Amino acid sequence: MAGLCVTVQIDGGRTRIRGELRKATPEPETRDENGQIISDAPGRSKARAKQSFDAEWREPKLVTIFVHNEKGRMVKKSKATIDGTFTGPDAMAEIVAMHLHRLGAAKAKGVTFVSDGAVWIWDRIATIVKQAGISDTVKIHQVLDNCHAAHHVSLALKTLGRSDNDRMASYRDLRSRLRNGEWRYVVKELQQHADKDDKNEKILTEISYLQRHGDAGRLAYPFFKGLGLPLGSGAIESSIRRVINMRLKGNGIYWCKDNAESMLQLRSLVIADRWDDRIRLMRDSKKSRHLTSWCWRPTSMSLDSELKSKTTKNTA
Repeated sequence: MAGLCVTVQIDGGRTRIRGELRKATPEPETRDENGQIISDAPGRSKARAKQSFDAEWREPKLVTIFVHNEKGRMVKKSKATIDGTFTGPDAMAEIVAMHLHRLGAAKAKGVTFVSDGAVWIWDRIATIVKQAGISDTVKIHQVLDNCHAAHHVSLALKTLGRSDNDRMASYRDLRSRLRNGEWRYVVKELQQHADKDDKNEKILTEISYLQRHGDAGRLAYPFFKGLGLPLGSGAIESSIRRVINMRLKGNGIYWCKDNAESMLQLRSLVIADRWDDRIRLMRDSKKSRHLTSWCWRPTSMSLDSELKSKTTKNTA
């Protein structure tokens, strides 16, 4: 990646993870006040599962790293790096730092992080850059996906209870201004509506969202466009669909945690067309290293966590 422009996009999907199997509790037949079985009760001859389990939604984290051209698009005939984990945001951040380090991002022309408004992503970018060994000479840019930003403008206008025609006209105007870099005007316009309705807390949430990312410099879309940076997170959205949604997510699909983690790794390699390369590296590594009992435990990558830990130590 020496001398190239690199894009890093991070996001999360959804997968149902099942718990341990347990004996199913038989359902008693419902009866009326006379002790007669209700007609819509399950029949006695109906087959019932002897085992059951509890299921919960989990968010697998995914990252896509690629080299982009002067128009912010992925360079043709190049391969993206896709990876993910169910372990959590700290593990995902450490994986991103590892890939940037091994791919040589320390000598890149610039690294651009593009994502939605998830706090766990932006809170760890500074630590990712530091751990990847990227020097201050490499330009780092943070871009909020413009579609997500425009969507929050729409959500803010929706809380006002206007008609669809009136709301759409306002939305198109504010969306255009937002993409032209006038995010302060958009925030001011929405704040005026919020001042007229003190009980509308939802619009204040959307205003705070835009204000926070605007102050962080993630809404300077004309500036980013002039530099040839990507303004949307379409690459990671496509990866989420192909890696997770088309295999790990679906009606009636429940995964054991370890199996879901393994399938996520396999899908990431296959979709990115890096299966043969990774197998070759693994074989070469096993010839010189025999790590049979190694277990990876990710470190804390959050700036808030670091500040809290330092405060706790000073207080102690």
